[in-house]
Amino acid sequence: MQPAVSSELWVEGPVLGQTLGRYELLLPVAKGGMAQVWAARLKGTRGFRKLVAIKTILSGAIDDTQLEQMFLQEATLASQIQHPNVAATLELGEENGLLYLVMEWVDGESVQCILSRAAAHGGVPLAVGVNLIGQACKGLHAAHETRDEGGALLGIVHRDVSPQNILVGYSGTVRLVDFGIAKATARAPNVTEAHQLKGKLSYMAPEQIRRQPLDRRTDIFALGAVLYYLVTGRHPFRGDNPAETLHRICFDDRLTPPSQLEPSCPKRLEDVILKALAKRPAERWSTAHEMLSVLEGALPQALEGSFEARVAEYLGDLLAERREQRRAALRSAK
Repeated sequence: MQPAVSSELWVEGPVLGQTLGRYELLLPVAKGGMAQVWAARLKGTRGFRKLVAIKTILSGAIDDTQLEQMFLQEATLASQIQHPNVAATLELGEENGLLYLVMEWVDGESVQCILSRAAAHGGVPLAVGVNLIGQACKGLHAAHETRDEGGALLGIVHRDVSPQNILVGYSGTVRLVDFGIAKATARAPNVTEAHQLKGKLSYMAPEQIRRQPLDRRTDIFALGAVLYYLVTGRHPFRGDNPAETLHRICFDDRLTPPSQLEPSCPKRLEDVILKALAKRPAERWSTAHEMLSVLEGALPQALEGSFEARVAEYLGDLLAERREQRRAALRSAK
């Protein structure tokens, strides 16, 4: 049985072994600038147990009131998106003044982790990379098409599509995560709050950097940048410093065609990537579904229904040691 936890213990945030409502924290698995993600165990009646992911706020990250608003917004928006390629949001809870978000547990790794490990083995296979983005397109389109109870389009824009926020399960299934800075543009101003640039700079579209109105094509730009990275092993815009990266995204039209870096990239796939990365939103794919449809024609074998099994096999080979280490840590924590 866990000891009672006084409110003073939450000043610096939760720690291993403590409980949040019905959930016992087992293992920290990820940490960002504003939040931490834990593997946790739901404790139900008659010995029922279920593994979940819990996100908690990092103390002192930014203004507490603002963080709470972001948490509430993430819970509200993400819980309305129902799709196999979006990690399910299960509950928003509060324990001794600490808000926490309960999400579906994904037994897998981020695309960022896959890119890092694959770099030493010749990069991510072309068909695998295309499959990952194809699945992400499905989840992203579902988010963009989410409607309220009255049937009105919410106009959700993720605003932080990046390799860190695309998880790939060891089963081969992709799930989008982290709608913490997403906006429902039909209900709120499109322009980012004054003096704040939210998201990861190297995956932002030009209009996001300029704090101009955003729509779903902003996310398509970011997804195009991830696809470029998967195909070539190089980021399309990243410079030696943030200022150089910003300039390349907003002003530099000299983007190296993917086929010059990866000769196996077919022309039709290159065209998909370059259109997604157009500086002007009007020149990009209008929807993630449209981008997916053209991807299916560019590399059909990568998006066949059975290809997820090949993704699972690839991940099992690439990340076998990491997978076993994570599972051993969870077994020990349990």
